[in-house]
Amino acid sequence: MSEVDEEGTRRSPAEVVLSVGNGYSAVLLALFAVALAVPPLVFLDEGFYMTVMTEMFLFGVLALSWDLVGGQTGYPSFGNMAFFGVGAYTTGILWTEFGVAYPAALLAAGVFAVVFAAIIGLAVLRLRGHYFAIATLGVLLASIQLSRYLEITGGSSGKVLLGGPSGEVFYYVFLAILIVEMAVVRYLSGTRFGFVLNAIRDDERKATAMGVDTTYYKTAAWTLAAFFTGLAGGAYGAFNTFIDPQTAYNLAWNVELIAMALLGGTGTVAGPVVGAFGLHLAIVEIDSLFSGWQLMILGSVVIVTVVAFPNGVVGTLRQRANAMEYYKFGGGAAGESSPSAASSTDGTEGSE
Repeated sequence: MSEVDEEGTRRSPAEVVLSVGNGYSAVLLALFAVALAVPPLVFLDEGFYMTVMTEMFLFGVLALSWDLVGGQTGYPSFGNMAFFGVGAYTTGILWTEFGVAYPAALLAAGVFAVVFAAIIGLAVLRLRGHYFAIATLGVLLASIQLSRYLEITGGSSGKVLLGGPSGEVFYYVFLAILIVEMAVVRYLSGTRFGFVLNAIRDDERKATAMGVDTTYYKTAAWTLAAFFTGLAGGAYGAFNTFIDPQTAYNLAWNVELIAMALLGGTGTVAGPVVGAFGLHLAIVEIDSLFSGWQLMILGSVVIVTVVAFPNGVVGTLRQRANAMEYYKFGGGAAGESSPSAASSTDGTEGSE
């Protein structure tokens, strides 16, 4: 079923969906509607479904943060969960050991993650391709090992975080972080900053030859991703009421957040969030309906989706809409006359 816009032009379903996917304001309004309408409608009061939706917002933040470096900049990081762990431990330590108020401790999680990312970035951002990926994975593994030996982190036993806000509060905390991050990424994608990140992804050597300080832009994207990932980690520690190396640096999540961004569509704002929501819901349903077979079924779903949508769901819709726009103008760019119309005009002028 097609839709007619204000100018009377009939749009296909793919174009309609894409307009929503690319329009960040529509996505933000939808998220606000979910936040305000769903809890009263289905009475989520700190129950199972509220936990699931809270985790959806959490994974949306993680996937979108990874995409800043892996999708927008083209540097596939396998160590983003290191920022998550730093944020979780920062909030937990400041809150329980030093009596810092939770809001301040949560903000400090993002700041400490940025400092950690800036220090690590001096070394790993000099690498490219699979060398960069392996280096970031090494950072994550080293962070896990260090947390196991430090006394202030609680070692392998972890730390218990009780007395924090209720589960309903964290529902809105994760939603707020996601909305702010989506707005920031959407704004930056239309500025020089976003264009340079895409230029680095497409051909960093050419960008450097044009005089662009690629190290500066890579570091900025890296630290921005670390900030939001650190905030998510700081919020998750109190939400889970317990942190240890296994939960703070969850290796399974480290793979899932990359899969979420790829399935939704890298290099877009809506894609990683759509992938995070969809894949997490699939994981929850598969775990409940097919216990013991979840990994096989989930792996099959991922393979089929990647084959059917090689550029992700949003990326594929964007390609289809662009193709429709191209052929609608007879193979010319939007606003240009079609080749047939041009030849007709030329013929008319010639006859005169």
